[in-house]
Amino acid sequence: MIPLRINSKRMKEINTRNVLNVIRREGSVSRKDLAKLTGLTTGTITNIISELIEKNYSIESGLGESESGRKPILLELNAEAGYAIGLSLEVSKIICVISDFKANILYSKHEEINVSDGKNAIIDQMIALIENVISHVGVNKNKILGVGLAVPGPCNYKEGIMINPPNLPGWINVPIKDIFSKRLGLRVYVSKETSCSVLSDYWFGEAAGINRIFGVIMGEVGIGGALVLKGEIFQQNEGESMDIGHTIVQIDGYPCSCGSRGCLEVHANGQAAIRYAQEMLAAGHKSTAKYPSSFQDIVDNVNEGDSVSIEAIKRCAYYASIGIGNALSLLSPQMICFGGDFIDKCPMLYDRIIEYLHGRDYPASAREAQKARFTFGEKSAAIGGLALVFDALSKSDFK
Repeated sequence: MIPLRINSKRMKEINTRNVLNVIRREGSVSRKDLAKLTGLTTGTITNIISELIEKNYSIESGLGESESGRKPILLELNAEAGYAIGLSLEVSKIICVISDFKANILYSKHEEINVSDGKNAIIDQMIALIENVISHVGVNKNKILGVGLAVPGPCNYKEGIMINPPNLPGWINVPIKDIFSKRLGLRVYVSKETSCSVLSDYWFGEAAGINRIFGVIMGEVGIGGALVLKGEIFQQNEGESMDIGHTIVQIDGYPCSCGSRGCLEVHANGQAAIRYAQEMLAAGHKSTAKYPSSFQDIVDNVNEGDSVSIEAIKRCAYYASIGIGNALSLLSPQMICFGGDFIDKCPMLYDRIIEYLHGRDYPASAREAQKARFTFGEKSAAIGGLALVFDALSKSDFK
């Protein structure tokens, strides 16, 4: 048998990331406790910490408690070592956050967008929002470590090129990374918005330290999936993966914007709920609620207890449980996280999906996997953009 090996450079990247994550999570920690929490040797910890202190990323902040002998020196991250920016691009809005090196959010702002304005106008709006956030906080641009962009797929993530996102017409082969790098003069990192949402929970939220996390974003228009394995996004550099929204849940179902039929997205997004409600009313179902001509109408009607709109949500949840159940069968994640404006505005959708998943006899992971809403709600993808920047600290392309 040929032994599996991991090269020393890659091992150092992984170890450095783990150390940074533990210090960030713990707030302050001794070298001895770092070794226990990371499983690394004291020699490895010493080498990593020496480099982090030399780069001013970590500082010695005082003495801890000791049952006997010398008190341990505590380490913490240097909040002023640098700043990170995360920005998420969604179908109807953009959200931007800025944090210090400890990942404390210093300011956040969101703006509505109109996809009919076209890519150039929206890119201008994104750039202006980033510059506004920097100006508001008042940090020197030289102290900004980078910008993490959470964007809709499909995308060439290595090159940072948005290929042809179905819900952003006209965005064909947009070199988003190069555009932002040149116009802002900053390092830029790009990943799918769903992947960034999962990263936000792995780095800063309820999923911290969990090895296999699957995430689902359910929106008014789009549905996306992502898998994070031991802190790494599972994705091809040159293409898409975990695109659950365009898996088939109904043979010969409704036509989808991707060109196929029966996709999960077109059967379980917010627009599908509108269509189901309208179809039921046309078939003679009775309702005293407002006619559901918009996503907000569905949300309002559900909150008022309208039986037609509630049944439409149940149907969306049923199809979602099929797609998610298939992902559980394939991936066996330890945790699955849910988010998106459909779930955020209509929590009943989440409750019904969980109910359907728990009703499945197979796989066992449909019942056993931890399930939760994303910790940071609508800001999850933007906060995941921060994680893209911080993750680069442990990799050679940052140095």
